[in-house]
Amino acid sequence: MTAGRFIEPQSHEADIHFIFAEDGLDPYYALNAVIRKEHDDWQTEGKPKTTMEFRGETWALVADYDQQPIDPWSHESYRMESAPLFRIYFAAKDALYDGKPADQSGKVRGGTMTIRPRWPNMTKDGGTPVRGVPDLGKPYIDVQVQASNIEHSCYPELVRTAMAAFDVSHRYFENPHEMSNINDLARYVRVRRSKSSPLYAADGPIARTHAVLEAGQEGYRKHVEDHTKVPGYHVSTIVDDKRARDIIPGQQLGKEIKHYYPRDPSYYEPGDALYHPKLEVAYQTARTDETLRWSDLDEAVRELDEAIYNYLDWADLPVRADEETFRSDEYFDASAESHRSVKLVDCPLPDVEDEQEHVVMRLWGNTLESDRDLIDSLVTDGGKPTREELANRTGYSYRTVRRFVNRCEDVVRDAYDGLSIDSKHKEQLLIDRVRTAESQFRESVEHAVLNAADVVENRGRSKWSEVKQRYNVSLSDGKTKQVLDVGYRPEDREDLADVIRSIRLAARERFRSIRRFALEVTTIDGEHRRIPNLESWRPGAAKTTREISKPDWVDDAEQLADERYGRALDDLADARRRKVIDEVTE
Repeated sequence: MTAGRFIEPQSHEADIHFIFAEDGLDPYYALNAVIRKEHDDWQTEGKPKTTMEFRGETWALVADYDQQPIDPWSHESYRMESAPLFRIYFAAKDALYDGKPADQSGKVRGGTMTIRPRWPNMTKDGGTPVRGVPDLGKPYIDVQVQASNIEHSCYPELVRTAMAAFDVSHRYFENPHEMSNINDLARYVRVRRSKSSPLYAADGPIARTHAVLEAGQEGYRKHVEDHTKVPGYHVSTIVDDKRARDIIPGQQLGKEIKHYYPRDPSYYEPGDALYHPKLEVAYQTARTDETLRWSDLDEAVRELDEAIYNYLDWADLPVRADEETFRSDEYFDASAESHRSVKLVDCPLPDVEDEQEHVVMRLWGNTLESDRDLIDSLVTDGGKPTREELANRTGYSYRTVRRFVNRCEDVVRDAYDGLSIDSKHKEQLLIDRVRTAESQFRESVEHAVLNAADVVENRGRSKWSEVKQRYNVSLSDGKTKQVLDVGYRPEDREDLADVIRSIRLAARERFRSIRRFALEVTTIDGEHRRIPNLESWRPGAAKTTREISKPDWVDDAEQLADERYGRALDDLADARRRKVIDEVTE
């Protein structure tokens, strides 16, 4: 746990069912009297309207009702001939209020309360049992609150205040029943457009959550990327409660992690708050096995905020209030922060990626020739063929395909919609191996894949191809990594940093993951440099050796320390890779 000051996320959407059972249907009868019986102006003035003062602001209210197919309760105590539901619409008269009645307003800050009667053995349409309604053994009312941009902990007070505004006693709504539950809950921070790209980048934490956390047929995940209107317009990943624990240990809720803009971002100027996107984490009730009770609100909010902080941290963005990174809006304050204890963890995605590489290495080392042919068809021919379709297009028997699916269950997903490789990362690893086998190592894996893609898509030369030619880059197999040998000789350290930076950016754009690459280069002065891990390289000082005004022995000591550090990293990588290879060969 990390204790300190953290930026305060803003409560966004929520959908909460409050159950009130202490007074039976009395509050329901009270609403019926006020809204249906005592309101005499339905024909002349329309729906009942009023205002309330809540949290230092004036709010517009409108009440309404709808007949529903619920059969009236047959109990002798029931006082009505039907079973309507009641609605109360509410909207804050703040700077964004559009002046319309609450039931017609855009409700930037506001929402709806829906009040439903409940009793044992409910039926509808003349006798059909009603499913999914909690049976408490006695009558009660369900108040569903759906709202946005209101602090979640204030919802019970909001219900009491709105009811009192329509002359229904607030005492009916003092104690929510323990069965009260949460259907939706979201928290967000607004990030300046110029700072948010690491969140939605192809190698950023949101995309990589989906790209790497796919394994087997267990669990649920969904990824959406829409860059049509602006880069990062809508990039989101949904994981269920089981996979949420893989991301941040101890987390319990299925959730959506989302970077998004308003519907029409081109409408806004740089000075407008909505010009800048949100990073939002939302609870997903459909992806969480356990019901989230209202009494667990504080813990749920803590978990959502913790996810926000970790995704910011993994994108190298600050977790404290920082108005150069975050942008205030009408409800979110980029300068607000609070002292709290948060579980900040190292990004787990590379570890999961390593495990998937291990799975593929183990599989590929033990596959039959038929397995490799069938994998080749899955990764190169595309689609999601059924077992029979895969047999037809490869010429193998259905029995062979069935045995292949059973034997390769750690990598091949067998779902109702067909066969596929169960992870994008595993698929890329398998493509590498398929291409290597086809070329019999005459070319590097990356060059073979690039050529295949260029032929299929008729693309022009890529940035990677240009960089390879410009700096005379060749690939060779090292003990633990593939080595990028740079034939070009940089003139000084500034030139050296530019060369490494250009190769690193082009390689990342082409291959997505560059952790498997080392780099070696020699300057025009004969200084040899080895970068053990291209992913973790960071540019050093921009000055050349001739521009640094310090004794030669200091420069030599720094170079020696750098070389020893590089060798130490190499030794650690060698030991780790040898361990994996030993496990695979065993």
